[in-house]
Amino acid sequence: MPLFPAMTVGMSLFASPACAQEPLTGAWERVVEHAAFSPRDTSEDLVFDGKMWLSNAYHVGNVLVRDLWNSSDGANWELVLENTPYDGYSEMVVYQDKMWAIKGSVWTSTDGKQWERVLEQTPFGARGYGEAIVHEGRIWQLGSGPDVWSTTDGVSWTCAIDNVPFGKRYATAVTSFAGKLWLMGGSLPVASNPPEKGYKDLTTFNDVWCSEDGATWTRLLEHAPWEPRQWFISKVYRDRMWIIGGYDNKNHKNFDDVWYTADGLTWQQLDAGPHWSPRHEPSIYVFNDSLWLVAGNMWPLMNDVWKLTLP
Repeated sequence: MPLFPAMTVGMSLFASPACAQEPLTGAWERVVEHAAFSPRDTSEDLVFDGKMWLSNAYHVGNVLVRDLWNSSDGANWELVLENTPYDGYSEMVVYQDKMWAIKGSVWTSTDGKQWERVLEQTPFGARGYGEAIVHEGRIWQLGSGPDVWSTTDGVSWTCAIDNVPFGKRYATAVTSFAGKLWLMGGSLPVASNPPEKGYKDLTTFNDVWCSEDGATWTRLLEHAPWEPRQWFISKVYRDRMWIIGGYDNKNHKNFDDVWYTADGLTWQQLDAGPHWSPRHEPSIYVFNDSLWLVAGNMWPLMNDVWKLTLP
């Protein structure tokens, strides 16, 4: 029995199935081994004003570091703020030519130095490992809860659905791609049988869900070819949706794999040769036509910077 109701959709419902394509090729390049910022994970990423921005950090011992950095080349990083005013681990997006920090409250900035609070308390409250993304002209908040919210101004939020079919999913990968919202993998707070080796009160998934409006969700795949995982990242690069790294709760280890798809149904693993070490919660950017991986947790924490540029 599945843990939640859903409809698995076959390829026949789509206009055309994905055609077999030659695998993508490319090589990861380490830009810097030890960047100016401290080793970290769970830092939020965004690209704004021609720079990559890195917000906040987890340090060992559950220590929150509230700094904000940016870089125009990935090698040289500048400290913008030592103590950010917005909620720790706020989700970061670029919307209406501003940077937005969203969690228990909502803040905006045009330079990263001066921040304005536009909403004192969000209707969904502060949640760990939620995701904020921009999709179809709105900011969306989903993950780490049974509901999905959106806004056009950061002040007035609309609940699209209060009980999603994939359950109160935690630490998922979320993105906007091909006119749809996508949510993949993550975990639910129930033990599997037998229990998974890592966090025994969690069950991880490798399913793929999508929605055009945030209210009606379709499960495209119950089991993608990549292994169940949480604390992994999804980005859109070169007209494909990518997932990167993550934590394998079944075997209590990290992943170092990279997968991509043009339709959410057919996935291929990128074989890029030697690259970054297995890790979860890195910060991922699409910047200057490259895919960037920054820091993350591989026991110990890292502060390296890598990039992949497809030919």
